[in-house]
Amino acid sequence: MKTINEKQVKTFLSMGNVIEVVKKLYFECTEGQIRAGNRIYMPIRGEENVGQWLVANSLSQPFFGSKFSSVFPKNVAIGLPSTISKISLYSAETGELQALIDANYLTAIKTGASAAVATDLMARKNASVLSIIGTGLQAYSQVLAIQEVRKLEKVYVYDVVPERIDEFISMIEKEKNQDYSIVAAASGDECAEQADIICTCTTAKSPVFSGEKLKPGTHVNAIGSFTPFMQEIDENTVLKASKILTEHVEGLWEAAGDILIPFNEGRITKEDVTGELGDALTEKVSARDNDQEITLYESVGSGVLDIGLSIYVYQSLYKEEKGK
Repeated sequence: MKTINEKQVKTFLSMGNVIEVVKKLYFECTEGQIRAGNRIYMPIRGEENVGQWLVANSLSQPFFGSKFSSVFPKNVAIGLPSTISKISLYSAETGELQALIDANYLTAIKTGASAAVATDLMARKNASVLSIIGTGLQAYSQVLAIQEVRKLEKVYVYDVVPERIDEFISMIEKEKNQDYSIVAAASGDECAEQADIICTCTTAKSPVFSGEKLKPGTHVNAIGSFTPFMQEIDENTVLKASKILTEHVEGLWEAAGDILIPFNEGRITKEDVTGELGDALTEKVSARDNDQEITLYESVGSGVLDIGLSIYVYQSLYKEEKGK
């Protein structure tokens, strides 16, 4: 059994190659070559802290696996990440544990890569202003991902803790691959007003901007809501979206508060969800029809990407060690 740490994971996962692996996994998912099981989530000492399990089984590779993530929002105040993730990879032939993988970086980069795939499909081709709400690892990954698929001119950043914004901007300045400016926004609403593309990457229980502020043609990546009680975007945003895509429709109806809250209020129906990213990649559904419509990618997480990427890391490490 191998133990694979974050440093080793980073060796094999750069944003460019992860985007391509993620696309491949979505194609495999639509073809039934890799399957996600139902998620399990459990509140821990109240609704604020959450444990979550995702599982998937590859039919094209001899592996299946599970990811456990704990989300403790107050960890930031004591210098710990708010989300901590581990992946267990098993042999599909014997059921034996093959690898235990540190998955904080993997989780962030696969979420960013998935949003990049969504953005490339759903955002206007000339979209050049990006807004980011949140300054954690997920937010960082979103910027690095979206700069791979759109030519950016300006990035707005907002966080409820203003002190985090300057540090975040400094981090992005060191990693950006284009000549765009990065500025602090005064509010989530300012982010919405300015954006061609807006990404919400928070653990919020209530909306972080008003949907009334969105311009025609805006694309929204809603990343942070992964329980029925979390809501980063308001009902107006959902109602304005003419296309809604996700990575796993079943997971959406289990866990995405952004969608479940207006659904339970009778404001949307299941037919309002367009489909999965894999459906758009294989052209079974349209991701955007014109430059005026508002589009929404609602990310809930999928074991398909976590386990698919962990198999990629495990096999890459095996090849490297065998070659020595």
